Amino acid sequence: MRVRFLIWSIGSCLAAIITACTLAGSMLNAQAGQPAAAPAPAAPANIRNLTLVSTAFRTSAGPVTVSCTPSLCENLGVIVTPSVVHIVCPQLAGATCAYYIHVETQASVSANDSGIFQFLVDGVAPTPGPTDFHGFFAWDTADPNSTVMQARSYAVVALVTNSQANQSHSVEVEFGCVDETGDGCSSTMGLASMSIALYRP
Repeated sequence: MRVRFLIWSIGSCLAAIITACTLAGSMLNAQAGQPAAAPAPAAPANIRNLTLVSTAFRTSAGPVTVSCTPSLCENLGVIVTPSVVHIVCPQLAGATCAYYIHVETQASVSANDSGIFQFLVDGVAPTPGPTDFHGFFAWDTADPNSTVMQARSYAVVALVTNSQANQSHSVEVEFGCVDETGDGCSSTMGLASMSIALYRP
């Protein structure tokens, strides 16, 4: 678990983006029905003619709760342990693989704050994702009833390029909260499952 404090301008910007952006939420399966986080870092992608190589499944019985108290704080916690998994791209140097990362969980967040997932591949936001440039996807925000545990889900696509043959790439998914009301935030995750599918051309 780690706590990072957002300065006022970053927190306000994130809140405005989450509230305004509905495109990603309409495209992908966020069961909470709230607007998505920020725009994807890359243009919309159509990736075709890939072959499934393998799939990894991970589960957690929960519950796990994360929280923070300073104004406009952010806190993230692990969905499954260990939080980072390494998956080999079975290709030569310079060749690519695609990871499809899908999370299903029960989750809640303190009223009127933002509940988030963070997706990172090799330590950065996945491309094409879509997520914002921090790898965040908001599954609920500005909701007075968000303290009720509900099913939440999201999935991203990550293209990776090997710098050496059969390179191992790290995949990490976390959940958490962002304070939007100035009094801290908390988020709880219950039952959860994650699948990571590996594809190559």
